[in-house]
Amino acid sequence: MTEVQDKKTTTTTTKRTKWVEWVFINLPFVCYLALLGIIYIFNAHASERSLRRIDKLKKEVMDDKWQYMNLKQELMYGSTQSQLAKNLVEKEIKPLGKLPHKLNAGKEDGGKDK
Repeated sequence: MTEVQDKKTTTTTTKRTKWVEWVFINLPFVCYLALLGIIYIFNAHASERSLRRIDKLKKEVMDDKWQYMNLKQELMYGSTQSQLAKNLVEKEIKPLGKLPHKLNAGKEDGGKDK
């Protein structure tokens, strides 16, 4: 019986030894695959992070665009002649009834054209 047990133990130890040898022989390849997996995971996380940042920036650009358009519309509306007249009435400023006079300064003959 001891011979049978010895035979089984030697068989299992040789199988284990072969398996351990195979693992150590292929260890660089396993490490290479692990490194590729880590790089793949890092790349996926980095791309997700950049996509989230791009979406956030797109929303900010849209908000700024709407603010710009709103301010532009308010400025255009406020600069119309009717709105300017309304603002002048509210501030109790009367509009000019006649055109302003043009002053000619710097001519030697008194400002008259010949």
